[in-house]
Amino acid sequence: MVAIRLDELETRLGLKFKNQELLRLALVHRSYVNEKSSARQSNERLEFLGDAVLSLVVANYLYEHYPEQPEGELTDLRSALVRRETLNKWAGNFEIGQYLFLGKGEAATGGRSRTLTLASAFEAVLGALFLEQGLEGVQIWLLPQLEKELIEILSEGRHRDYKSLLQEAVQHHYHQAPFYYVAKASGPEHERIFEIEVQVGERVLGRGSGTTKQYAQQAAAKDALSLVQAETELVPSGGDSGSGNRINGKSADCR
Repeated sequence: MVAIRLDELETRLGLKFKNQELLRLALVHRSYVNEKSSARQSNERLEFLGDAVLSLVVANYLYEHYPEQPEGELTDLRSALVRRETLNKWAGNFEIGQYLFLGKGEAATGGRSRTLTLASAFEAVLGALFLEQGLEGVQIWLLPQLEKELIEILSEGRHRDYKSLLQEAVQHHYHQAPFYYVAKASGPEHERIFEIEVQVGERVLGRGSGTTKQYAQQAAAKDALSLVQAETELVPSGGDSGSGNRINGKSADCR
């Protein structure tokens, strides 16, 4: 039965493992090991390996295809590609969650759709693929996904650090610091959606949502930055111009 399920996943992945045990191991969550005496090892070691392989493949691709980009820009692009949300998305595309070996408690509390669990499993699959087919095999399989995601990241500006850009703009034009707070958190524990608002003084400048507070803060900062730029008609990184407006209300420290 397990072999049939693994064959099905291989079809979804578009891969064929000579040593199918590697793929099976990539799907074993620690909760399964804790409950099954016959299970001796989880996918954590493969996840460790896959994380390193992913970083290398992404860094090498960016280095070769963006020769004019400075180190800082390449770092931002790499971070956007290897972040948890991206890996969770890729794992979801292949429906890896339904093939995971989970403990009963983990499965009952939504482990098959938990962002961290899926992102870790995706890295473990990469680790297994590296052991099976080497770096070239990983590149052949991963690069089409990477290239498609990179197009979306660049078009949406997901590689930009909007929090830093907003802080620079707000301090320059309003002489205050932006303040982020959670306006709402919804969804089950394993699929929390955070809605963040960013304000200066008593004025809300932007709102954003995401599966992590950090991701939601970036979305809120992006929303707020558009407003600040529209009001000042300046790019945040520009020189000294404008009247240095101050928003009514007391200053607040960044969190």
